[in-house]
Amino acid sequence: MKKLLVLLSIITSIASFSEDVIELGQTTVKGSKTSDYTAPPKEQKNTFVITQERIREKNYKNVEDILRDAPGVVVQNTAFGPRIDMRGSGEKSLSRVKVLVDGVSINPTEETMASLPINAIPVETIKKIEIIPGGGATLYGSGSVGGVVSISTNSNVTKDNFFMDLNYGSFDNRNFGFAGGYNFNKHLYVNYGFSYLNSEDYREHEEKENKIYLLGFDYKINAKHRFRFQTRFSDIKQDSSNQIPVEELANNRRKAGLNMDIDTKDRSYTFDYEYRPTQNLTLSSTFYKQKQERDIETESIDDIKIIASDRSHTWHKEEMNFYDIKSKMHADFEESKNGVKLKAKYDYNLIGNLPSETIVGYDYQSATNKRNSLVQSETLKTYNNGYMDVTLTESERLPVINRVNMEMKRKSEGIYVFNKWGFTNWLDVTLGGRMEKTKYNGYRENGPNVMPYVEPEVKRIETNRKLDNYAGELGFLFKYNDTGRFYTRYERGFVTPFGNQLTDKVHDTTLKNPNTGFIIPPTVNVASKYVDNNLNAEKTDTFEIGFRDYILGSTVSTSFFLTDTKDEITLISSGVTNPAVNRWKYRNIGKTRRMGIEFEAEQNVGKFRFNQSLTFVRTKVLVANEEARLERGDEVPMVPRLKATLGLRYNFTDKLAGFVNYTYLAKQQSRELRENEDLNKDDIVVKHTIGGHGVVDAGFSYKPDAYSDIKIGAKNLFSKKYNLRETSLEALPAPKRNYYLELNVRF
Repeated sequence: MKKLLVLLSIITSIASFSEDVIELGQTTVKGSKTSDYTAPPKEQKNTFVITQERIREKNYKNVEDILRDAPGVVVQNTAFGPRIDMRGSGEKSLSRVKVLVDGVSINPTEETMASLPINAIPVETIKKIEIIPGGGATLYGSGSVGGVVSISTNSNVTKDNFFMDLNYGSFDNRNFGFAGGYNFNKHLYVNYGFSYLNSEDYREHEEKENKIYLLGFDYKINAKHRFRFQTRFSDIKQDSSNQIPVEELANNRRKAGLNMDIDTKDRSYTFDYEYRPTQNLTLSSTFYKQKQERDIETESIDDIKIIASDRSHTWHKEEMNFYDIKSKMHADFEESKNGVKLKAKYDYNLIGNLPSETIVGYDYQSATNKRNSLVQSETLKTYNNGYMDVTLTESERLPVINRVNMEMKRKSEGIYVFNKWGFTNWLDVTLGGRMEKTKYNGYRENGPNVMPYVEPEVKRIETNRKLDNYAGELGFLFKYNDTGRFYTRYERGFVTPFGNQLTDKVHDTTLKNPNTGFIIPPTVNVASKYVDNNLNAEKTDTFEIGFRDYILGSTVSTSFFLTDTKDEITLISSGVTNPAVNRWKYRNIGKTRRMGIEFEAEQNVGKFRFNQSLTFVRTKVLVANEEARLERGDEVPMVPRLKATLGLRYNFTDKLAGFVNYTYLAKQQSRELRENEDLNKDDIVVKHTIGGHGVVDAGFSYKPDAYSDIKIGAKNLFSKKYNLRETSLEALPAPKRNYYLELNVRF
């Protein structure tokens, strides 16, 4: 009966728990061998750890907010959600930066209107976030060239704990969440979490509502066997709008664009099993299933141009301009992933009492992406031919209708070996290799499409490809004193394309119409089709050196890296957000190079705590691609050269503290497809520079007792004007100065 009452109290969030909170330090510390099913081995590189205590010092509503403040991480804002960029990954960050939750990747397996579901993780459930810049292809496979973000939840803390947050802020932001865990007995630990957010957005007539649920347990059968099961559900609704023209933005930054509603549902199930037949050997397996459903409705207003000739006088062309035509799109996306991860880890002493380890693993994932979308304009009635307005006959009046039906399957499996050897008290060596096979199978159907003077037809393109890729790494770690570490490493990695990247969406100049009638097949500016592009996988070579030490009262971490990429995949897209008329091309750049420096430091001086970070990335094209409009020496698109953070925290008393943070992001370049005046020719490519910006946040924290914390503060304190995303034509503004008040409770 007592256990039943405890379970009910968890569900209703009114339980009271004893104080026993784990405080994590700033460096990665290896715990007991049974502390974490999915803990990755330490590689020879610098890792930045955001602890639970640091997360709770500030007003973070979601993981996106946390990573915006983090060293070396750039959060890209898209119409469909956030993406994470590290080491100059730029526009291809979804395929170059891997995000793990308790050891399982949450990256999407396609890119169209996709984003990372990082905001589907309640902040209250996070134990720590490890940011691992640069590489990891041996252990993680494709998609980790830029780096890895590993999020650990309190799913196996094995200590009773409870956290609750209550927040209110500008734009009527209301946020409530709680999380915790309870040991029913020495075998069973149950964890849970819930988060709810309801808020208006900065722009007029916009709002969002998020609901996230998490439940799981960790069961230790005996000293050799244990297993864990985790479930996570989220429903994120955004009643928002599209970007607006830059001219309108200059007059009213809060003006809403055309409607865009997005409803995203995520489901995740993970089962982990661990078996320790001996003290030195650990066998582990992970089985997971993830499913995401996205329902998108949006509007657009476009000019539709039809250029037509009559059959008797083909030399005469009439230009039909239909101005300000409103269209609506409804699209359903479904992504399902099933996977298995098997791993054997053996600990031993290679030389004397120096610890070494060998890991052998196998990964398998099967992913299916489905899309069904319909775009329909209002009925075309009146056009302007350059001289006068002309009205279509009743039989000619039709809307423009575009249908897309897609199903793409992607299967990958990889095997790897990773060794870490201790040769002396001052030298460790790592060596590993991986082989990965990827298969693509699917189709895209476009149509039947409807428009005046054009015969409806269905165009179908099928994809059936196989790719084999290999990765390897070699690293050395030198321990030159009790606190100092110097490392150097080389990695050969790869990035396999998403299924949707294997096709382009281009202008369709091959329209058909019946053989009878006055008009021969016309040229239409909004007509598009899908074509195969024969894309290759990327191959990367990364060289890196770095050190970490405690110098003159300061922890200092610095890395220098160089990454050369052969056949880098780049996207050339239209400068509009309307998916109906947006077109794109994926191309392999011959060869690119990224060089950079990563620096992070922290000092504690009396009641002050200072922290600084700087990430500098220089990118350039070494071997050009004429079709992608990239020349030798050009910068890789959508990569800011510099990100810098400065932080100050001062403890006025044991209960009252204040903080100020500054984050700067440098300018970056984008490339866009622009409609050619001659509709029979390819779209042209234009370059656009997105300006840099710096933002200051400040606040105070007051602890009335050992169990609670009250925070008050302001974000974008000086109301800096900048855009969350922009093209040469349109932009989405960032909020001006906004305030928050938050109550935290923990036991």
